[in-house]
Amino acid sequence: LGDSTVLQLADDDTPDPPAVSFTNDIPCLNAMWDDNTMHWLNKSIITIQGHPITVKYWPLLYRYGHDQQWKGTKSKWTDWWDVVEHYRQGTPDQFWADFKADSGERMKFTAIVQKLRDEHKAEHATLVECAHQEFQAEFNDLFTYRRGGEGHVMSKPSAIARKYIELK
Repeated sequence: LGDSTVLQLADDDTPDPPAVSFTNDIPCLNAMWDDNTMHWLNKSIITIQGHPITVKYWPLLYRYGHDQQWKGTKSKWTDWWDVVEHYRQGTPDQFWADFKADSGERMKFTAIVQKLRDEHKAEHATLVECAHQEFQAEFNDLFTYRRGGEGHVMSKPSAIARKYIELK
């Protein structure tokens, strides 16, 4: 944990993923996201052995041993991560300035997530183009992955973008 506490857990210690929504309370999500920033308020929906567990650590709790339960939460968790990442890039007022509907009202959570996905997709497309231009003949050698012992050239824009940034 953020205070250097290490918890030893058995599967029985891990509660089911909570049925929770932050769609109407992004500041609450921000306050529960991690425990090593000024945003942390030492509160969480999940408490284990007397320690509040930040939302950021939920994949560690549920990915192993509770895999089926995590599958239902993973997509929401990824959306929350994207929203918190953007929310922390400035002030709350700046965040809401970026996410206003045409009517001038704040966008709904789903619309925010969609806008962030569209922005990521555009960023990835730009980076893919840069990778192809910069590495040309070397692209097929550098942008690869292995599956089943076989090498494959990357085609997923997010993977190419990640590799390109790594190579820069």
